[in-house]
Amino acid sequence: MATTTEEARTNGTNGDAVKGDAAKATMVAPVPRKKKARRAYLLLLGMAGTAAAIYFVHGYVTRNEVATDDAQIEADVTPVATRVGGVVLHMKIGDNQKVEAGQLIAEIDDADYKAKVAAAEADLDAARAQADAADAQVEIVKSTSGGALSSAKAMLQGTGASVRSAQAMIEAAQATVARATSDLMKAQQDLDRAKKLHDAGAVSGQALESAQASRDSAQASLDSAKANLAASKDASAQAQSRVAEAEGRVVQSTPVDHQIASANAAAHLAHAHVANAQAALDLAKLPLSYTKITAPIAGFVSKLGAHEGQMVQPGMTLVMIVPQKLYVVANFKETQMDRIAAGDPVDIDIDALGGRKITGKVDSISAGTGARFSMMPPDNATGNFVKVVQRVPVKIALDPNQDVSKLHAGLSVEVKVHLQH
Repeated sequence: MATTTEEARTNGTNGDAVKGDAAKATMVAPVPRKKKARRAYLLLLGMAGTAAAIYFVHGYVTRNEVATDDAQIEADVTPVATRVGGVVLHMKIGDNQKVEAGQLIAEIDDADYKAKVAAAEADLDAARAQADAADAQVEIVKSTSGGALSSAKAMLQGTGASVRSAQAMIEAAQATVARATSDLMKAQQDLDRAKKLHDAGAVSGQALESAQASRDSAQASLDSAKANLAASKDASAQAQSRVAEAEGRVVQSTPVDHQIASANAAAHLAHAHVANAQAALDLAKLPLSYTKITAPIAGFVSKLGAHEGQMVQPGMTLVMIVPQKLYVVANFKETQMDRIAAGDPVDIDIDALGGRKITGKVDSISAGTGARFSMMPPDNATGNFVKVVQRVPVKIALDPNQDVSKLHAGLSVEVKVHLQH
């Protein structure tokens, strides 16, 4: 009995000890979790502090820099257009080819323009011949203003002048024949071209008949000009036969001042016709010169828009020439524009070249934002106003002595401006 009581005490003591250990274990377990939570909070706090420090340090270090990736390489591309119409006979260049300033690019069929120049030259010759005739007529009129003996001598001189005048008329008639011959050649070319087109079904019979009528009219004009030439030669022969007769004739003395004035006026008018014919010839030569198209600048041919045998019209763009001189246009936010000024150095990262850097300087700043120069600029007065950060184009000139051979207009770049102000 005593043994049992002692065992009970022992068991009770042991049970209390086990319960106490369990209670201690329950009280001690939460302590490590609180330490871990505290360490996590401290770690997050440290990371936030580090990030803030990095942000402020980076802001301090880059306080004199502004950057943007809204930038690209640009060039002043020059379109080359035709000034006259016609068929392209030869294209002297190919796509993406390098050309020099003044290099021949293309040739347009110049047959029609040469015919017009020939006609203008014939008109000029005719006008000069008429002017010579008018000058001779002035001399004729002046020669009649003397006395009896003087009149006889003047008549002799006048008949000589008449011979020269007749010769001048012959020259004028010859010039008219030359012009009519040129017109006939052009009409014949037009008729031959119309026949070919009619045979190919490209034009109607009416157009062929019109070309035939123009050719017949030109032939008639040539025949008439030849007849006038023959008449002028007859007149010259008659004028020469009157030279002997003029030696014995006496002309009555009459006032001839108004006749001299009229002859002088006719001579001035004839010389004015010469000037007008010269201007017409110059105007005819201009379109002929435009049939040969040359490169206005040096650069690379791009976007070839015409080929040999193609019909082109005035103002049609044949090619685009991209010059070798490139620059960068960077669009900065308006909040970045406060200190940007011309002359600030710029670092340029080129995406197409694996981020290779080149350098440049701020050349100029646009007077308006990109949105202001768009096709449909925003109108805040309509009431649909939403404030949007605008961008201002900044032109950046590339520094010399850099390898820019692999750069092309339109490539994307990233720029960083080092502020100096």
